[in-house]
Amino acid sequence: MPHCVVCAIASGQLEAHVVFENQHIVCFLDHMPINEGHVLLCPREHHADLTDLPDGLLAELMLAAKALANKLQGCLKCDGVSLLQNNGRFNELGHFHLHLFPRFQGDGFSWVSRGSRLASREALARVHDLLRNAGE
Repeated sequence: MPHCVVCAIASGQLEAHVVFENQHIVCFLDHMPINEGHVLLCPREHHADLTDLPDGLLAELMLAAKALANKLQGCLKCDGVSLLQNNGRFNELGHFHLHLFPRFQGDGFSWVSRGSRLASREALARVHDLLRNAGE
């Protein structure tokens, strides 16, 4: 994929602070971290989104996330970690990646966006039915 920053890092064309790598994945520190220790976990091979990722590679990325979460909690003494993945227009890199970042009490990060509200039973039932009846 031309002009893919992650592909350039994975191939060694761009420098990054790599914290784990193997033949299938590369994990490096985010240069715009939510908190110190924010890691991006990426497949070396270009895949745009979660829906494009082979199951085995996804499993390998999740196992790496688990191992790195343990390391982050041990090294940085954080209160926990968060795992985030964005797809479609919300994937700012255009290359599948997981965000894994340490969390600290009072760090100011929140999953609740402005305008979030409790879903009605009807709305939950509607989406439930759509998902349960959708083809695979």
